[in-house]
Amino acid sequence: MYDSYGIFTTDGITVAGTLHDEYAVHLAERLDESTASLYISTKNGELLLGTAVNVQKKGRRPDTFIYLEKTGLRGGLLPGINLSYIHGFYTRVQDKLSQIDYVVRDLASDNDFFDNRHSTVITGLLGPDAADYTVGRLVLGKDTVCVSDNLSKSVDFVVAVAEKLHSYLPAGFTMVVSKMTFRGADLNVAEKYSGRVDIDLKKERTESSETGRLYRSMGTFVQSPVVRRKLSGITSRSELVGRIISEFKGSSKFPKDKSGIFDRFLADENIGVNGSPADFSSSAYEPQAKGEFKAPAESEYGKWKINDLDRESLNLEYEKHMEKKKGRIRLLAVIGILVILLGGLLFFFVINPGFSGAKPPVIVTITPSATITPEERTAIITRLSTPPGNVPEGLLGFGSAYDIMVSGPQNVVVNNTAEYNPDKSYRLMRYNESGLTWDYKGTPVLMSDNSAEVFIADSGIYRLFSDEVFGTDKKV
Repeated sequence: MYDSYGIFTTDGITVAGTLHDEYAVHLAERLDESTASLYISTKNGELLLGTAVNVQKKGRRPDTFIYLEKTGLRGGLLPGINLSYIHGFYTRVQDKLSQIDYVVRDLASDNDFFDNRHSTVITGLLGPDAADYTVGRLVLGKDTVCVSDNLSKSVDFVVAVAEKLHSYLPAGFTMVVSKMTFRGADLNVAEKYSGRVDIDLKKERTESSETGRLYRSMGTFVQSPVVRRKLSGITSRSELVGRIISEFKGSSKFPKDKSGIFDRFLADENIGVNGSPADFSSSAYEPQAKGEFKAPAESEYGKWKINDLDRESLNLEYEKHMEKKKGRIRLLAVIGILVILLGGLLFFFVINPGFSGAKPPVIVTITPSATITPEERTAIITRLSTPPGNVPEGLLGFGSAYDIMVSGPQNVVVNNTAEYNPDKSYRLMRYNESGLTWDYKGTPVLMSDNSAEVFIADSGIYRLFSDEVFGTDKKV
């Protein structure tokens, strides 16, 4: 049974319950902002459940309340988070609100959810693939974003993932079903998302590439009873990632002849490098105040994790730095234009090109493509008609190379000049002009038949490469 609960207005006012500290108030505000239908968090040794519901009191206008429920993990043990448990949670939401004379009309993001659940009409999932793929990503420290316009299916999917993850939940995970994206969630199922989407629950299709197959393999591997017994009770996400990789490599199911493929997968996906990315996820509770923040001592809270206040300070500092850098770039651009104009005047009025009988030297140039830049120039993209050579062993050059000049780290979209194959793995590489080699810089953020979105940290010559398929592809 839960330890405490709280009911809050959208303005953060506590209506009922004993859970009313500033952390709970701030979390309630975030659940309202994203219109969350289901919030599950197991961070900091506590199980937190939450939801935003539409309510009405007799004689008053309809309103939206947020319900939160907290349960301490005694001895690291969690209740079984299955559909029955979640149905019980929604029943408690209705009961607690009825005690203060409010009727729950429905979830804030839906008009038929409770009616469907009461009539036992529950949307079944097509199969375990999508859930296994998601489990594989989460235990390896990778956030997952899904989209779905069916709320019942969204709840079913999150609960299915929570069931499969049950032994590892004490390591700290946050899973949210919401109308809009919930920042900091490890698994977020939203109605719409403008960025990269890992799974569309309407089709439940996952990556068909080697990367997708490895994530699904990891998802089924960690559900083995033997692995569960070995790794249950771990309370650190980074430790969990390291132990799972170690157990997988040492298991009889690990193909020893493909260890290189697995190591490349870990490197490409940035898994197990400098700790798990999950160490930097938002904590279950976040303070409402944006004032001074005092970092807790390790003796009080264990390993300190970066929170949103730190990120906000870094963002402000970065924005100030970028403003200064943009100012310097504008100044340099003005100076460069003046130098070019003075050079032109000198050429036409001081040096007579026809005075000398010598022929002008032949200048070999690379023909650039049209450059399209935003209103405020932050990136200049030039397509090279002749890409540099020295293609890395085992890779194929994909399309053109680009000379990209950026004013700071940012995502850049370039046109695809070759046929995109979604079954292949693609990587972004930067040309090292001093060593005449290509250096790995990550994987594309998003790819389609027409374009590729890539993250560019600094200026240079970049090109996409794909894995070579022996016997069919040729190096370019």
